[in-house]
Amino acid sequence: MVSYDKLIDELAHDIREKKIIPFVGAGLSRNLGLPEWESLMAKVAEDLDIDPDILALHGDFLQINEYHIICHGGSKNRISKIIDRNLRSIEVDIAASRVHKCLIDMNFPKIYTTNFDEMIEMAFRCHNVPHYPIATLDDIMNAPDNVTQIVKFHGTLDLDETLVISETDYHNRMDMEEPLDIKLRADLLGKTVLFLGYSFRDLNIRYMWSKLFKIMQANCKAYMVTMRPNYVFETVYGKKGMKIICLDSDDFSADFTRFMTDLRDRVLG
Repeated sequence: MVSYDKLIDELAHDIREKKIIPFVGAGLSRNLGLPEWESLMAKVAEDLDIDPDILALHGDFLQINEYHIICHGGSKNRISKIIDRNLRSIEVDIAASRVHKCLIDMNFPKIYTTNFDEMIEMAFRCHNVPHYPIATLDDIMNAPDNVTQIVKFHGTLDLDETLVISETDYHNRMDMEEPLDIKLRADLLGKTVLFLGYSFRDLNIRYMWSKLFKIMQANCKAYMVTMRPNYVFETVYGKKGMKIICLDSDDFSADFTRFMTDLRDRVLG
């Protein structure tokens, strides 16, 4: 088994060489006090006048979202506003988030995220670092050179039609024919993915990996940072080119912050 230090040094080297594309999940913003996905889905259930615990017995989060969309004439606008309102209801001190500052300091040319919140963009603005969010074909076409691109891979709450939030949305995206999918294929040439802020139980990680593996085939390589060891996950995904950096942590916030700081320091030398 490769040691932690060897893996981190290898990863830091690849970041310096601009060979890494980070995929950022909700865990990166966990220390900011944003509502968990479960609580957001409870708000969606309440909007349907259904007890959240009862609704959860009848479907997973993607199916619940799809049910809500169907109940509102196929529009995502209402569910988008529920999520947006609850995310914005939390007062966030983004300047105090060390993990976001570390992400910025490593100077990635592109950062992909499946998050609907704007914490990454807020951090870039807070630290006066140029960046350009991308969620549509027009965004891709108008992206300036030499500025970090923040690719909102599951869409933005500002544009309902971009949201990947229901079961049908996920299935449709598996066709790999949307503008962001085509961009992803181009961006990944010769690159390695770094998954940050995901759990091995997270549907997003399995969904994303299936997409990436479909794109890259034998050249599919990735790192994933996990909090706790899981031999099933490590065996299954290790066979498919993923290197697991396990922090073996009981304190997510402290240990993930320590990891990001350590990685940033090694990248900057």
